[in-house]
Amino acid sequence: MGSGQTFSNERSRMENERVLITGASSGIGEATALAFARKNAELFLVARREDRLNLVVEECSQSGAATAIPGIHDLSVSGAGVTIVNECLQRLGGLEVLVCNAGYGFFGPVSRVEPEMMARMWQVNFQSAYESIHTALPHFREKARGHVVLVSSIIGKKGMPYSASYCATKFAQVGLGEALWGELGGEGIGVTVVCPGYTSTEFHSVAEKGDGSLKSGRRIRGQSPEVVADGIVKAVRKNRREIHFTLPGKLLLLVDRISNGLSTRIMATVAKLERGGDR
Repeated sequence: MGSGQTFSNERSRMENERVLITGASSGIGEATALAFARKNAELFLVARREDRLNLVVEECSQSGAATAIPGIHDLSVSGAGVTIVNECLQRLGGLEVLVCNAGYGFFGPVSRVEPEMMARMWQVNFQSAYESIHTALPHFREKARGHVVLVSSIIGKKGMPYSASYCATKFAQVGLGEALWGELGGEGIGVTVVCPGYTSTEFHSVAEKGDGSLKSGRRIRGQSPEVVADGIVKAVRKNRREIHFTLPGKLLLLVDRISNGLSTRIMATVAKLERGGDR
């Protein structure tokens, strides 16, 4: 394969892409499924909640997806990432785009996150993605094309107090993506790391909480999941390595480059405000 630009042009001409999306029953995963559906993609959508996932599958079918198939899987189970890729290859006959989006968080200090809780979060947020990528790579290499999308977070670039366990999984995704850029360069396989800021989804309402819980209504307004989903589709088309969305997130990373100490104090202040400022 030639340059990154050549790869981008070839990807933009592909029709009926076969796309696997994890965490597809809500939020960014659901929005991304619908965004690819509107591009007539063939979809294999993975989530635990069968009722919610079936509704998304139906909506994707109505929105133009060439195929939309549900995969009911619990990614907290070791090896589930391998299973879903093999099932996708079997049911769709191939795979061009792997979107590793599944994840959840815990708001509270490290002292409140027991090792077994961390292990489960690691399996869902990072290990299942690693398993899926490891399983998909031989297929991508055989076809000399494919794209991996890792949905990380702005706090996968800059740690936030009282979200350390979640940050660790998201930092790992960023590191994996950066390493893959170097390993897969010139092979026709793209890698995109997605770093949203706060996104208006159910994530924060269903996140497990410790004594660092967020105070209701304290979260700053962020982008919609649809904005992130459209960014993901464009990043795959244009073979972009990393994408960001919110201005505060971009400014935070700029400040971090200038002064790590200042950016750390900013994050500590934000964390205090989000906890209510009285704990």
